[in-house]
Amino acid sequence: MTDDNLKLKVAAISRIRTVTDGEGVTTLVVSMGCPLRCAYCLNPITWDGTYNNFVKEYTLDDLYNELKIDDLYFLATGGGIMFGGGEPLLHYKFIKAFIEKYKDTGWKFNMETSLNVPIEYLKEVVDLIDFFVVDTKDMNKERYELYTKGDYERFLNNLKFLLDKAGSDKIKARVPIIPKLHIDKEYEENSKMLKSMGIDNIEVFRYIMPELRKKVSKEAFENRED
Repeated sequence: MTDDNLKLKVAAISRIRTVTDGEGVTTLVVSMGCPLRCAYCLNPITWDGTYNNFVKEYTLDDLYNELKIDDLYFLATGGGIMFGGGEPLLHYKFIKAFIEKYKDTGWKFNMETSLNVPIEYLKEVVDLIDFFVVDTKDMNKERYELYTKGDYERFLNNLKFLLDKAGSDKIKARVPIIPKLHIDKEYEENSKMLKSMGIDNIEVFRYIMPELRKKVSKEAFENRED
């Protein structure tokens, strides 16, 4: 029995997405909140407070009614929902309840996550998610913690658990090339470590130089400079 009183704060919903979120056409649900403070964060609005007045809060049924518009696309292409953020695992209770309530839709339920949360959160949803996109940041402890201000060991332990529980076929690892952090070919080291762990689906991509990005909030700017 699901708790219909659960609510999710959503920064944005992005429709008709292909390739980046797994198979088929997907709709991305961008949830608020993140435990990391990555220097060149792509979505600082999820944590810096600048977007709070624009955030929409959804119940389970509210979100379903918002997403069912794309039902035909999902069913025709084998696509579905991508829970992203921010960090969607902070909202594992809502996501678990949503999937359990609407598992008979035939939709795929995917998740993009940094995995930097208590492992108990991951355990609650790991069997319900069809495909994981893991934002690895960096596989070197010193660089990882410098860039994210997060706990590397927590991330690594969760990644090992996810591999063991879900299997490599359900995981894509995203390996970024980050300006001023990756000044040589560190991304190759990161890819090699992931492959040694058994992950073959690896996407290497380049961050936009910070000078070319749109203006960020004072809090996000100070976080970047720090």
